Amino acid sequence: MGEDYRYIQVTPCVGALGAEVAGVDLADTLSDAVIAEIRQCFNAHLLIVFRDQTLSPGQQVRFAQRFGELKAHPYIPGLDGHREVMVVKKEPGDRHNFAGAWHTDTTYQEIPTLGSMLYALEVPRARGDTLFCNLYAAYESLSAPFRAFLDTLQAEHSFFGGSTLGRGQEHGYGVQVRDIDSEARAVHPLIRTHPETGRRALYVNAMFTESIVGLSPEESKTILEYLYTHCARAEFVHRLRWTAGTLAFWDNRCTMHYPLDDYPGERRIMHRVTIAGDRPV
Repeated sequence: MGEDYRYIQVTPCVGALGAEVAGVDLADTLSDAVIAEIRQCFNAHLLIVFRDQTLSPGQQVRFAQRFGELKAHPYIPGLDGHREVMVVKKEPGDRHNFAGAWHTDTTYQEIPTLGSMLYALEVPRARGDTLFCNLYAAYESLSAPFRAFLDTLQAEHSFFGGSTLGRGQEHGYGVQVRDIDSEARAVHPLIRTHPETGRRALYVNAMFTESIVGLSPEESKTILEYLYTHCARAEFVHRLRWTAGTLAFWDNRCTMHYPLDDYPGERRIMHRVTIAGDRPV
Protein backbone atom coordinates (compact mmCIF):
# COMPACT_ATOMS: atom_id res chain seq x y z
CA MET A 1 0.00 0.00 0.00
CA GLY A 2 3.02 2.29 0.02
CA GLU A 3 2.61 3.03 3.70
CA ASP A 4 5.42 4.63 5.67
CA TYR A 5 5.34 4.86 9.46
CA ARG A 6 7.93 6.37 11.76
CA TYR A 7 6.32 6.06 15.18
CA ILE A 8 4.20 2.88 15.05
CA GLN A 9 4.72 -0.66 13.78
CA VAL A 10 1.96 -1.90 11.47
CA THR A 11 1.32 -5.51 10.48
CA PRO A 12 -1.57 -5.93 8.01
CA CYS A 13 -3.98 -8.74 8.86
CA VAL A 14 -4.64 -11.61 6.49
CA GLY A 15 -7.86 -10.91 4.62
CA ALA A 16 -9.83 -7.99 3.28
CA LEU A 17 -9.16 -5.48 6.06
CA GLY A 18 -7.44 -4.92 9.36
CA ALA A 19 -3.98 -4.25 10.79
CA GLU A 20 -2.25 -4.88 14.11
CA VAL A 21 -0.52 -1.78 15.52
CA ALA A 22 2.38 -2.12 17.96
CA GLY A 23 4.89 0.19 19.58
CA VAL A 24 2.35 2.44 21.27
CA ASP A 25 0.93 2.56 24.80
CA LEU A 26 -2.59 4.00 24.55
CA ALA A 27 -2.55 4.94 28.25
CA ASP A 28 0.12 7.57 27.48
CA THR A 29 -0.56 11.08 26.26
CA LEU A 30 0.33 10.55 22.61
CA SER A 31 1.90 13.20 20.39
CA ASP A 32 0.11 14.68 17.40
CA ALA A 33 2.59 12.88 15.14
CA VAL A 34 1.70 9.48 16.61
CA ILE A 35 -2.04 10.21 16.33
CA ALA A 36 -1.55 11.27 12.70
CA GLU A 37 0.09 7.92 11.89
CA ILE A 38 -2.66 6.01 13.70
CA ARG A 39 -5.26 7.91 11.65
CA GLN A 40 -3.31 7.13 8.46
CA CYS A 41 -3.32 3.45 9.36
CA PHE A 42 -7.02 3.57 10.28
CA ASN A 43 -7.95 5.05 6.89
CA ALA A 44 -5.79 2.50 5.06
CA HIS A 45 -6.97 -0.62 6.92
CA LEU A 46 -10.51 0.23 8.20
CA LEU A 47 -9.88 -1.79 11.39
CA ILE A 48 -6.84 -1.37 13.62
CA VAL A 49 -6.04 -3.56 16.61
CA PHE A 50 -3.86 -2.73 19.62
CA ARG A 51 -2.83 -5.67 21.83
CA ASP A 52 -1.73 -5.86 25.47
CA GLN A 53 -3.15 -2.50 26.54
CA THR A 54 -4.07 -1.57 30.12
CA LEU A 55 -6.67 1.19 30.03
CA SER A 56 -8.95 2.80 32.57
CA PRO A 57 -12.26 4.19 31.22
CA GLY A 58 -10.79 7.68 31.44
CA GLN A 59 -7.72 6.68 29.43
CA GLN A 60 -9.85 5.05 26.75
CA VAL A 61 -11.96 8.22 26.55
CA ARG A 62 -8.85 10.41 26.31
CA PHE A 63 -7.46 8.35 23.43
CA ALA A 64 -10.77 8.28 21.56
CA GLN A 65 -11.16 12.06 21.91
CA ARG A 66 -8.04 12.54 19.78
CA PHE A 67 -10.16 11.46 16.80
CA GLY A 68 -13.25 13.58 17.46
CA GLU A 69 -16.09 14.34 19.80
CA LEU A 70 -17.43 11.28 21.60
CA LYS A 71 -21.06 10.27 21.24
CA ALA A 72 -22.94 8.48 24.03
CA HIS A 73 -25.47 5.82 23.05
CA PRO A 74 -28.93 7.43 22.75
CA TYR A 75 -30.72 4.68 24.70
CA ILE A 76 -28.24 2.64 26.71
CA PRO A 77 -26.69 4.34 29.77
CA GLY A 78 -22.93 4.47 30.17
CA LEU A 79 -20.63 4.08 33.14
CA ASP A 80 -21.05 6.36 36.14
CA GLY A 81 -18.68 9.26 35.59
CA HIS A 82 -18.04 8.25 31.96
CA ARG A 83 -21.36 8.37 30.12
CA GLU A 84 -19.52 7.93 26.82
CA VAL A 85 -18.35 4.45 27.86
CA MET A 86 -20.92 1.74 27.26
CA VAL A 87 -20.48 -1.68 28.84
CA VAL A 88 -20.94 -4.49 26.33
CA LYS A 89 -21.28 -7.70 28.28
CA LYS A 90 -22.56 -11.24 28.34
CA GLU A 91 -22.75 -13.03 31.67
CA PRO A 92 -22.48 -16.84 31.91
CA GLY A 93 -26.23 -17.17 32.41
CA ASP A 94 -27.28 -14.91 29.53
CA ARG A 95 -28.86 -16.63 26.54
CA HIS A 96 -27.75 -14.13 23.91
CA ASN A 97 -24.84 -11.78 23.34
CA PHE A 98 -25.02 -8.06 22.63
CA ALA A 99 -26.05 -7.14 19.07
CA GLY A 100 -25.20 -10.56 17.69
CA ALA A 101 -25.79 -9.97 13.97
CA TRP A 102 -24.14 -8.14 11.08
CA HIS A 103 -24.50 -4.38 11.60
CA THR A 104 -22.86 -0.98 11.38
CA ASP A 105 -23.12 1.09 14.56
CA THR A 106 -25.79 3.83 14.81
CA THR A 107 -26.86 4.07 11.15
CA TYR A 108 -30.34 4.90 12.49
CA GLN A 109 -29.06 8.36 13.46
CA GLU A 110 -29.09 11.32 11.07
CA ILE A 111 -25.38 11.80 11.78
CA PRO A 112 -23.98 8.33 12.50
CA THR A 113 -20.69 7.67 14.20
CA LEU A 114 -17.29 7.88 12.54
CA GLY A 115 -15.98 4.82 14.33
CA SER A 116 -16.11 2.66 17.43
CA MET A 117 -13.42 1.63 19.92
CA LEU A 118 -14.02 -1.60 21.82
CA TYR A 119 -11.69 -2.57 24.67
CA ALA A 120 -11.65 -6.13 25.97
CA LEU A 121 -11.64 -6.53 29.75
CA GLU A 122 -12.64 -10.20 29.98
CA VAL A 123 -13.06 -12.66 27.11
CA PRO A 124 -13.95 -16.34 26.70
CA ARG A 125 -11.11 -18.83 26.63
CA ALA A 126 -11.14 -19.57 22.89
CA ARG A 127 -14.29 -18.07 21.41
CA GLY A 128 -16.23 -14.82 21.16
CA ASP A 129 -14.50 -13.56 18.00
CA THR A 130 -15.87 -10.67 15.92
CA LEU A 131 -16.21 -10.74 12.13
CA PHE A 132 -15.61 -7.53 10.16
CA CYS A 133 -16.36 -6.93 6.48
CA ASN A 134 -14.95 -4.42 4.02
CA LEU A 135 -17.82 -2.45 2.46
CA TYR A 136 -15.50 -0.74 -0.05
CA ALA A 137 -14.54 -4.11 -1.49
CA ALA A 138 -18.13 -5.35 -1.45
CA TYR A 139 -19.25 -2.30 -3.46
CA GLU A 140 -16.33 -2.35 -5.89
CA SER A 141 -16.91 -6.03 -6.76
CA LEU A 142 -20.46 -5.39 -8.03
CA SER A 143 -21.07 -4.97 -11.75
CA ALA A 144 -20.91 -1.44 -13.14
CA PRO A 145 -24.63 -1.33 -14.14
CA PHE A 146 -25.72 -2.55 -10.70
CA ARG A 147 -23.44 -0.01 -8.98
CA ALA A 148 -24.93 2.75 -11.13
CA PHE A 149 -28.44 1.70 -10.10
CA LEU A 150 -27.57 1.52 -6.41
CA ASP A 151 -25.93 4.96 -6.60
CA THR A 152 -29.38 6.49 -7.21
CA LEU A 153 -31.02 4.95 -4.13
CA GLN A 154 -31.55 5.86 -0.50
CA ALA A 155 -32.39 3.58 2.40
CA GLU A 156 -34.35 4.18 5.58
CA HIS A 157 -32.67 3.09 8.83
CA SER A 158 -34.29 2.79 12.24
CA PHE A 159 -33.41 1.55 15.70
CA PHE A 160 -35.81 -1.36 15.24
CA GLY A 161 -34.60 -1.90 11.68
CA GLY A 162 -35.57 -4.75 9.40
CA SER A 163 -34.31 -7.60 11.57
CA THR A 164 -34.78 -8.78 15.14
CA LEU A 165 -31.39 -10.52 15.13
CA GLY A 166 -29.19 -9.49 18.02
CA ARG A 167 -32.06 -8.06 20.06
CA GLY A 168 -33.15 -11.02 22.18
CA GLN A 169 -30.81 -10.50 25.10
CA GLU A 170 -32.10 -9.57 28.55
CA HIS A 171 -29.86 -6.51 28.70
CA GLY A 172 -28.72 -3.74 26.36
CA TYR A 173 -30.74 -3.67 23.16
CA GLY A 174 -33.17 -6.30 24.38
CA VAL A 175 -34.30 -4.13 27.29
CA GLN A 176 -34.14 -0.83 25.45
CA VAL A 177 -36.16 -1.96 22.44
CA ARG A 178 -38.97 -2.99 24.75
CA ASP A 179 -38.89 0.22 26.80
CA ILE A 180 -38.41 3.13 24.40
CA ASP A 181 -41.46 5.14 23.35
CA SER A 182 -40.02 6.44 20.08
CA GLU A 183 -37.06 5.45 17.98
CA ALA A 184 -34.32 7.19 16.06
CA ARG A 185 -34.82 7.05 12.30
CA ALA A 186 -32.84 8.40 9.34
CA VAL A 187 -32.55 8.17 5.55
CA HIS A 188 -29.07 7.73 4.04
CA PRO A 189 -27.63 7.05 0.58
CA LEU A 190 -27.38 3.35 -0.17
CA ILE A 191 -23.82 4.09 -1.30
CA ARG A 192 -21.80 6.63 0.70
CA THR A 193 -18.55 8.40 -0.09
CA HIS A 194 -15.94 8.31 2.65
CA PRO A 195 -15.11 11.91 3.63
CA GLU A 196 -11.39 11.23 4.15
CA THR A 197 -10.48 8.65 1.50
CA GLY A 198 -13.04 9.56 -1.19
CA ARG A 199 -13.81 5.87 -1.75
CA ARG A 200 -17.35 4.57 -2.21
CA ALA A 201 -18.88 1.92 0.03
CA LEU A 202 -22.14 0.08 0.50
CA TYR A 203 -24.05 1.52 3.45
CA VAL A 204 -26.73 -0.96 4.50
CA ASN A 205 -26.93 -3.49 7.31
CA ALA A 206 -29.46 -6.11 8.36
CA MET A 207 -29.90 -4.84 11.89
CA PHE A 208 -30.83 -1.20 11.21
CA THR A 209 -31.72 -0.84 7.49
CA GLU A 210 -35.49 -1.02 7.14
CA SER A 211 -36.18 -0.47 3.44
CA ILE A 212 -35.07 1.18 0.21
CA VAL A 213 -36.92 4.42 -0.42
CA GLY A 214 -39.24 4.40 -3.43
CA LEU A 215 -39.19 0.65 -4.09
CA SER A 216 -41.96 -1.81 -3.39
CA PRO A 217 -41.54 -3.94 -0.24
CA GLU A 218 -40.76 -6.98 -2.39
CA GLU A 219 -38.17 -5.14 -4.50
CA SER A 220 -36.56 -3.61 -1.41
CA LYS A 221 -36.37 -6.93 0.43
CA THR A 222 -34.88 -8.74 -2.56
CA ILE A 223 -32.12 -6.18 -3.10
CA LEU A 224 -31.28 -5.76 0.58
CA GLU A 225 -31.10 -9.49 1.24
CA TYR A 226 -28.80 -9.91 -1.76
CA LEU A 227 -26.52 -7.11 -0.52
CA TYR A 228 -26.37 -8.51 3.04
CA THR A 229 -25.33 -11.92 1.70
CA HIS A 230 -22.87 -10.36 -0.74
CA CYS A 231 -21.14 -8.27 1.94
CA ALA A 232 -20.60 -11.30 4.17
CA ARG A 233 -18.72 -13.28 1.50
CA ALA A 234 -15.47 -14.72 2.83
CA GLU A 235 -13.25 -12.61 0.58
CA PHE A 236 -14.54 -9.42 2.20
CA VAL A 237 -14.28 -10.62 5.83
CA HIS A 238 -11.65 -10.65 8.58
CA ARG A 239 -12.09 -12.57 11.85
CA LEU A 240 -10.71 -10.82 14.94
CA ARG A 241 -9.58 -13.04 17.82
CA TRP A 242 -9.91 -11.13 21.09
CA THR A 243 -7.57 -11.32 24.05
CA ALA A 244 -7.89 -9.41 27.31
CA GLY A 245 -6.26 -6.00 26.86
CA THR A 246 -7.07 -5.74 23.14
CA LEU A 247 -8.52 -2.48 21.80
CA ALA A 248 -10.08 -2.54 18.32
CA PHE A 249 -10.91 0.68 16.46
CA TRP A 250 -13.06 0.29 13.34
CA ASP A 251 -14.50 2.67 10.75
CA ASN A 252 -18.31 2.68 10.76
CA ARG A 253 -18.34 4.50 7.43
CA CYS A 254 -17.06 1.51 5.47
CA THR A 255 -17.39 -1.65 7.60
CA MET A 256 -19.94 -3.94 9.21
CA HIS A 257 -19.22 -6.27 12.12
CA TYR A 258 -20.73 -9.37 13.69
CA PRO A 259 -19.89 -10.45 17.27
CA LEU A 260 -20.18 -14.23 17.35
CA ASP A 261 -22.32 -15.82 20.07
CA ASP A 262 -20.45 -19.11 20.45
CA TYR A 263 -19.42 -19.11 24.11
CA PRO A 264 -22.33 -20.35 26.25
CA GLY A 265 -21.65 -20.28 29.98
CA GLU A 266 -18.70 -17.88 29.72
CA ARG A 267 -18.32 -14.18 30.49
CA ARG A 268 -17.33 -11.48 27.99
CA ILE A 269 -17.00 -7.85 29.14
CA MET A 270 -15.96 -4.94 26.90
CA HIS A 271 -16.00 -1.13 27.07
CA ARG A 272 -17.16 0.70 23.94
CA VAL A 273 -16.87 4.33 22.96
CA THR A 274 -18.02 5.86 19.68
CA ILE A 275 -16.77 8.96 17.87
CA ALA A 276 -19.13 11.44 16.27
CA GLY A 277 -19.10 11.42 12.48
CA ASP A 278 -20.69 13.33 9.60
CA ARG A 279 -23.85 13.13 7.53
CA PRO A 280 -23.48 10.38 4.87
CA VAL A 281 -23.31 11.62 1.27
